[in-house]
Amino acid sequence: MSTSRKSQKTFLTVTMITVVAITTVFLVYAALLTSYTGSDVVISTMGGSIEYSLTKDPGSWGTSSISQGEGAEWYSRIHLTTPPTQTVTVKWTLQKQNGGSWTDAPTNVTQFTSPQISLTTSTYYVYAFQSGNNEITNNYNWGQGTTTAGTYRIVTEINTA
Repeated sequence: MSTSRKSQKTFLTVTMITVVAITTVFLVYAALLTSYTGSDVVISTMGGSIEYSLTKDPGSWGTSSISQGEGAEWYSRIHLTTPPTQTVTVKWTLQKQNGGSWTDAPTNVTQFTSPQISLTTSTYYVYAFQSGNNEITNNYNWGQGTTTAGTYRIVTEINTA
């Protein structure tokens, strides 16, 4: 076999290998360009407000300020409107107004996180409870943390469980 025929054969072989390699790269690249679209994900806005009561009476709740003596019982709950169906935890924080700003109240019971709650209805009440069930009878008495005169409030943080 002549040298020129060997060179042509080598050139043809290298060219074919190169063409096959480039074609494979384009096929793999084309396969990676495929995309898939998932179903819609709807993110709902949860509305609501914190309500207070001087007793655990079901009919005594409101969003207005309340006045109570030092250490006397008072309660809070969250009235949620249009909550999405999901499981959440609620972090409760008692705050006291100090010189125009709010700080966590200086007591040993200023903050806790309630156990998991399953939200499933269009209107839902979440009571401040440390253990047990989300029921008015388990509602936490914030009077334990308000033993000195001042202005207090409850701040809540709702997180997915």
